[in-house]
Amino acid sequence: MKMSMKRSLAAYIRQMDRLDFRVIACLILLNAFGLIMIYSASAYGCSMTKEYGFDSAYLLKKQAVFVVLGFIAMLIVRRMNYNWFRKWSVPIFIAGIAMIFMLKTSWGVESHGATRWLKVGPMQVQVAEIVKIAMVVAIAAFMTKYQEQIQRIPIMVLYVWILLTGIPAALVYVLSDNLSSAIILIGITYLLTFVMTNHPVLHIVLGAGAAAGVVVLRNYLMQHLPTQAWLDSKPFRYARIFAWISPETYADSYGFQPLQGLYAVASGGITGRGLGNSIQKLEKIPEAQNDMIFSIVCEELGIVGATVLLAMFGFLVYHLVRIAAKSENTFGRVLTLGIAFHIALQVLINMGVVLTIIPNTGVSLPFISYGGSAVLFTMIEMGMALSVDRIHMERSVQRKRIQLEKEMEQNAQR
Repeated sequence: MKMSMKRSLAAYIRQMDRLDFRVIACLILLNAFGLIMIYSASAYGCSMTKEYGFDSAYLLKKQAVFVVLGFIAMLIVRRMNYNWFRKWSVPIFIAGIAMIFMLKTSWGVESHGATRWLKVGPMQVQVAEIVKIAMVVAIAAFMTKYQEQIQRIPIMVLYVWILLTGIPAALVYVLSDNLSSAIILIGITYLLTFVMTNHPVLHIVLGAGAAAGVVVLRNYLMQHLPTQAWLDSKPFRYARIFAWISPETYADSYGFQPLQGLYAVASGGITGRGLGNSIQKLEKIPEAQNDMIFSIVCEELGIVGATVLLAMFGFLVYHLVRIAAKSENTFGRVLTLGIAFHIALQVLINMGVVLTIIPNTGVSLPFISYGGSAVLFTMIEMGMALSVDRIHMERSVQRKRIQLEKEMEQNAQR
């Protein structure tokens, strides 16, 4: 009888929709793709730079270390019960806010005119990556505790939009001069409340109003382009906005990178120049392995390569949404949706920048762009989502076990 139950359970497990295997396989492919492209984009620059020891694989090796650490962290978090994060949501959120203020201490590291990293031992941590996780955990915990109250617009606006999102977004923008991460925080919350509350009209009106405002402002600014000298006297963000509006006008300065990115995309054609054969990465696009790496993907692998990459991201986000749908509680559902929205927004924004659909924001392409702390904390997020799936599977197996035991007892009594 016991052997029969074991065989039945084994058959049930084989028949289960194992989303975790698919997500992990997709993550392996994305990170492998990223390592290949980082090497392709950085090899020439590294081989010519004394700081990197003239080692063409210098950045590849550094990124590979963090990818390995990321997978280890993901597997550790996957084995945890994701509800643990709900219990500690308040301390996690406070810690995220505290780390923003720590940027103004001696631990803060300045790069390219902005202080966005903390020096932790031998590693630099980008604070915004931690704040994104902390905010999603806090919102998931709040929505779980106040499922009915969250349907009231004043509660949603005051607690979710202002307290849990507006404050960290404002601090990230003001203290680390990181507008792109602030926009992503707001975008994640907007999508979460759109899905989890009964106010679609409010969200549609706000979204349409914001889009219309951007179009009107862009058209106005197009008619009032400033001089190069005026832009030189302003913060770099002004330059990025006007370089997006009219890159040709500032082709020799702020519009240089956007134009070179477009040239890279256009020259790739259908199948690309071939892996490693990019011309634009040869000092035309500064630090091409970072937020402009998608342009190198397009140039070397063409529309085919870009489509394959986009399909992998779509596959990952789709299965994260499926994990959220299978979650047995609101916390797991909101947590996984928040992670899915984070990945989707960052991909769309990064690709939009390369195609000059939106201004340059400095947002990296998840798993593909160079950045140790970014890939590490994104993999931790994946571990959280996989924990939601694991708990669901284990409880499904437990329910099946109980069902089989009852059936065995009934058969024995007959």
